[in-house]
Parts: sequence; structure tokens; C-alpha cells
Amino acid sequence: MSGVFASRSVGTAWEKVFVFLRAFTASSISPSSSPLVPMDLEELTKLERTMRRILATLHDAEEHWNIQEESTKLRLRELKELAYDIEDVINEFKADRRKAGVLERSISVHYNGKRKRQEENETADTGVAQVPYNLVYRTKKLTERFNEIMQFSNHFALSENDGEKLFAPNINSSQHTSSFIFEKRILGLDDDKDILIEKLLSGEGENGGSHVSVMAIVGIGGLGKTTLAQLVYNDQRLRQSFDKHAWVYVSEHFDIPTMTKNIICSLTKGACEYTELADLQEVLADELRDKRVLLVLDDICNERGDCWELLCMPMSTARICQIILTTRSEAVARLVQTTPFYCPRCLTFDESWSLFRQIVFPADEVFDTPDETLIEIGKNIIRKCKGLPLAVKTLGIKLRYETDKQIWEDALENELWDLEPISFEVLQAFG
Repeated sequence: MSGVFASRSVGTAWEKVFVFLRAFTASSISPSSSPLVPMDLEELTKLERTMRRILATLHDAEEHWNIQEESTKLRLRELKELAYDIEDVINEFKADRRKAGVLERSISVHYNGKRKRQEENETADTGVAQVPYNLVYRTKKLTERFNEIMQFSNHFALSENDGEKLFAPNINSSQHTSSFIFEKRILGLDDDKDILIEKLLSGEGENGGSHVSVMAIVGIGGLGKTTLAQLVYNDQRLRQSFDKHAWVYVSEHFDIPTMTKNIICSLTKGACEYTELADLQEVLADELRDKRVLLVLDDICNERGDCWELLCMPMSTARICQIILTTRSEAVARLVQTTPFYCPRCLTFDESWSLFRQIVFPADEVFDTPDETLIEIGKNIIRKCKGLPLAVKTLGIKLRYETDKQIWEDALENELWDLEPISFEVLQAFG
């Protein structure tokens, strides 16, 4: 989405409202005119409908578009503010007419998943009413604001003629995980790994007569849940206890056919041509039949029990299907677990500092003897990371090879530290 006006629905909606506003304010009305001026009630109804469509479209843009351009984000905010101001004008007019006993009906305004009820009185949708001059004047100002937004979009938007657009990878897509891990850089998880492996090898959590056992690793983003799952998944003691192994990254896309297909592909290390859920479940059931299977589902956030049951149906053919899942939600863990969920601990300060030094001050590089001032600032930064491995790694990568003291101080004093919790997206904003 290169710009908000590239959306046909947004453009059409605003074209309608612009036509109305232009017609409504076409006549020259000065403050010295009569305090009441005529207005067509049908036009007000059209404006109200258009305002709702605008708000719905803006909501869709926020929910379903990953908008990167700052200019587009600014236009969205301006359009949202303008739509709300239109809503205020409409509501003020109806409140004025209600006092006069003209309006009597109930309307609903929807935006951002919230429903606001307003009781209005309206005996007719058509006809001409006398409108306070103040509302006409404010409507004219709305038109001017809209013109300003349109002119900026038309004259200041970048195009292909201005140069080659740089590719910015999607943050969410860059978070896709796999079972591969480089253990030399892992600190502070040895005890957690041993505890989980002992639980799994002892059969703790096996669900009575069920063939599916689930152990959840729970914690906030950046705690190291995925890393811990990778360590457990790749441990030879555990791998030797299972016939088949699979790793699937899930995140917010809990689409059962897609997940089932991804499990099959991970198990077989090959492609799967089926697309229908029934076919996929049959293939997975055959693949798991009478086998001992280790399955990792990374980053689960779906809290619907029916979806989970449908996903697990083919796994009943396995001799045992041991599932390890990672999630930020204790509610998800309680929904699926067959043994109490496990929460990894945060890194100690010494572990955090050791990891940070590994990344920022490699012994064989330029920082063989780092500046003492940078070391002190670095330690203060580590304290703000609160033991979260991802925070330590992200800040370490951003400061690697950096010798400018001011940049280090900017990272330490950045107002983003005030945001709770510190997330991957927030950490990416440090610069």
C-alpha cells in the first residue's frame, strides 16, 4: 500500500464526502448572515453514511495492512481525525434537532471493534432544516482540511521517477523460526534445557490413554522460549527417543490446513501437494501411525479449544506424539497442556553482560581493549534489558563496531525504554 489514496474504497468514500462538502459550502455565507441557514436533511444522511464507510476503511487499513511509509501513516492519522470531526458535526446537528423535536431514531457508529450507541429522534430523512451557521462554518473548514491533505498527497508523494525504492523486510516475516541453532552463543539456558529433557524422557505429562502429550514453554517476548525449544529439540538424548521429528512456526496464523501441511513437510522433508484438510489429515495420520513423534509448534497464540482439537485429531494414530509449544499466553498453555507449563528464567546480569560483550566487543576485533566509558554505558544498558536475551542481542547488534559515545548514550536514554513490555518491534526502533 504505497499510499492511503491508492485504496479504491478510501478514494471513493472521500470523493463522495468532498462532493457533499463542496456543495454544502458553495454559497458564500458570512458571519453577519442569519444565525440559521437552510440545509437538506438527505445530504446530512449521506454524509453520515460516508463517514461510517471512511471509518470502516481506515479500520481495515490499520488491521490488515502493514504500512511502512511514514507519509502514509500521517495521512491515515489526519483522515481519522477529520472523520471524527465530521462525526462531531453530525452529532451536534442531531442534538440540536432533537431539542426541536425533529429527529427520532437510533443509529450506531462502528469503529475499531467498539460500538457506540446514540439515541436520536428523527421523523423525516428528507426535507430542509435550518442549521446554525457555526455548523456550516465548521463544515467548510473540514473541506479546507481535506483539500490540504489531497494536495499534499498529489504533490509530495514519491514515485518511481524519484528513484529506486529500497526493500524493507517485514519485521513479522523476519521472525520466522527453524530448528537450527548455533549453541556457542547460547548463555543461561543449560539448566532449563536439562529440566525439560528430564521431564520429557521420564514420560511426565503423558496423557493417560491419549497418544498426544503437550508441554508448553511460556514467557514474555524475548525471554528465550524459542531458543530453549531449539536446544531441547536438537538434544541427541531426546532425538534418539523418537522416530520422527518436526518443527513448525505458527505465530498468529493458526490456519489448520496450512499447519497440517507444514507438519507433513517437516516430517517428510518434502513437498505436499494436497490442499484439502481431509486429505491432509489422512496423509498426516498415515505418516504418524505407530511412530514416536517429537513435534515443536513455535509461537502459538490461538485460544480456541476447538481449533486445537481439530489440529490434533490425526495425531491419535501415533504411538506417542510429544508436542512442545512456545507461547506468550498462559491461557493458551492451560488450554493445551498435559503437564504444568514451564517458564524459563531471565538472564542474570553477569550472563547478560557476557552475551553483550560477545556481540559488541569480540576479542579478535577492533574492541580488543574497549573504552571504559563505553563499558560503563553498556552495563547500564544491560540493566535496562531486564535479563531478556533478545533485548541484549538486539542492542548488541546495533552497537557492534560503534565507537561514538553519543550513540551509546542515546541508546541508554531512549524514551522507548519506558514502553512496557519491551517487544521485538520496540527494540527494532532503536537506532
